[in-house]
Amino acid sequence: MTIWTKIHKFVSNVGRMKRNIKKQAQYTSKEDTQPFVVNDNESVYYSPAAVTFSPRSAHHLIQQSRHGLPVFKIESYMNKYGLTLKEIAAILNLSERTLQRYDSSDVLSKESSDRALHLQRLYERGEDVFGSLDKFKRWMKSPILAFNNNNPITYLDTIFGFELIEQELGRIEYGIFA
Repeated sequence: MTIWTKIHKFVSNVGRMKRNIKKQAQYTSKEDTQPFVVNDNESVYYSPAAVTFSPRSAHHLIQQSRHGLPVFKIESYMNKYGLTLKEIAAILNLSERTLQRYDSSDVLSKESSDRALHLQRLYERGEDVFGSLDKFKRWMKSPILAFNNNNPITYLDTIFGFELIEQELGRIEYGIFA
């Protein structure tokens, strides 16, 4: 790798770091805004996961999961992310009928809340990678070769599906299409 390639990579990553730090500011305090930078012999890069979700925001997510999310949050996720009752029920590992029985003020279980918060985080990351929420929503409901020509949204019924989609977002973010 030439020095000019290294410089180009570094400058590109610095721009991306600045954008992510601005986005992070809305989730964390000023003391948590230092990006996680790795400097090896080949290149300088950072971990977007370390920048976007600080330990402080992780603690906040854990507390929200433990206390349970109110059902009205799930209704807002359905509207914001364009999800059907059937899709959100599969993601939360609940039956459609059980989800329909909940009142807006009811609170979800720890497991369902955890999945809902994971969904929110995934869609925020997808919006960041694709540049718009609408583009990410279309991608989630389109057949993708990396998912055996299935829609990525059908993989959200398991934690492994979430991980697979997050890995694919990382590949897209860094231009690795395989």
